[in-house]
Formats: sequence, structure tokens, C-alpha cells
Amino acid sequence: MKSTVLSNPTRGLLGLLLGSFLFLGSCQSKNPSESTASTEEHSAPSSNRASARFQLANGEEFGLQPENKKWTVLHFWATWCKPCLAEFPELKDALPTLQQEDTQFIFASEEDLEQIQAFDKRHQTGLNLSRFVQGSLADFEIYALPTTLVLDAQGKEVFRQVGLVEWKNVKTIEELIQSKP
Repeated sequence: MKSTVLSNPTRGLLGLLLGSFLFLGSCQSKNPSESTASTEEHSAPSSNRASARFQLANGEEFGLQPENKKWTVLHFWATWCKPCLAEFPELKDALPTLQQEDTQFIFASEEDLEQIQAFDKRHQTGLNLSRFVQGSLADFEIYALPTTLVLDAQGKEVFRQVGLVEWKNVKTIEELIQSKP
């Protein structure tokens, strides 16, 4: 039986491709077809969504109240998600432009408050990271991270993007909504 030996450049390319696949897939769901569904399939607000509650790293709790804002941007993430960490600096830079009086940003994770606090201390994200106190990713039909949703004032989902958003290219929330993937 003849064995095949790959040249160093070929092994390097294969390693790069495999590494990229593992990196990009590290935060994906076990059922990727669920994570690519269109916004229309997610547009009906569920009672579980409406009762979701969050807790900031400082312990302050708050609820999801889209009727008080024109837009609510929900950004779902996790401390172990490399793409989430990669997205945070660009998102932080975009916030002063995007976070107006009529827009609420929620950065939600299902992890323990202690994990989130340690993560924020280590990475200095500059974002108001929060955790679910009541509710879950499943309530928002989140199957991969990061995922960004935009809800209108009635709580209807008007935008969903699974994966990284190029925040440096987003000038307004309206522009983000128009760029539906």
C-alpha cells in the first residue's frame, strides 16, 4: 500500500482551512439550518420574550421594554465565543453613533454573573454586558453566537443576523435593518 505524503505548503493550507472551519463553527448550533431562518419566521413576539429579564454586571436588573424605545438591539454572546470577542471592539466604537435616546442595546448571555464579570474585567469590553435572569436564548430562537436582533417599538423582530455584524459600516439602526442578510 502506497502512502501519500503532503508537502509542507499543502499541509499548511489544509491546517489553515481546518482551523478556519473550527473557528467559524465554534459558536454554531448543532442544527445550522435553524440558525439561518429569515426574520419573517421570527417576527411574532412570544410571551417568553416579553417576560425576559436581564442583570447587568453591577447587579442591576431590567426587563425588555421595546415600547419605551423606537429600537431595541439584542446582541447575544458568550464568554467562550471567539467571534463574539472579536466583534466587541468594533461594536464599542459604533455605540456612540448608534445608541441614541430612542435605541436600547442589550448584550445578553446565559452565563453566570461571575463569569461575565471576570470576562469583562479581563477583556475590558466597555459594554454593559448582561445575563439572563429570566428567559433564555431559546426564547429568542438563538442557535448560534453571536446573533443580533433588532426589535421595533411593538416588540416585533425587524432584523436578525447570525454571525458577525460589520459595525464599522453601520451608521444608523435603520441602515442596519435595510441591510437584512
